Amino acid sequence: MPQTCPHCGGSLADGHKYCQHCGRRALEFKLCPKCDEPLSDRAASCPSCGQRLPSEKEAASQALQMEVRSTHLGAFFAGGSITGLLLPPIIRVSRGHITVTKWTFLGLRTHNQEIQVSRVASVRYTKGIIWGGLLVETFGGAADDLSEKGLRQHDARMMAEQLKSCLRDEL
Repeated sequence: MPQTCPHCGGSLADGHKYCQHCGRRALEFKLCPKCDEPLSDRAASCPSCGQRLPSEKEAASQALQMEVRSTHLGAFFAGGSITGLLLPPIIRVSRGHITVTKWTFLGLRTHNQEIQVSRVASVRYTKGIIWGGLLVETFGGAADDLSEKGLRQHDARMMAEQLKSCLRDEL
């Protein structure tokens, strides 16, 4: 079946990357999510509508969906509060954000700390004797860092590995 150019609709010769009719790249392209204009794989934004296109790293962080809950006893011993025993903290990663939810005053109040995955500088899994921990450091400084202890070691290790995979430049 002959291929057609996504730009002008002309027929393409087999194996040619460029259209012989309009001269534009016809193979190895992607579509703009806003206006469906064909774009080069290396395009950072759409020349037609100006829509900024996500990098592969950003797309990977947007696709990552995880949730890890501290163990009841781990939250109690790591945080030193009865509320941690009843309602352990939860770490959620979704839609490019990392959110830590903690409860205070026996569950009457919640505190959410949220950072974007794109601001993450490093992720560390900390191994304790019984429980594991997760340390997420940001480019913004220590005020925005996330640290949570009292996690199951396997859960903390898996979350750290998944977050690190989004941070690699080789994507």
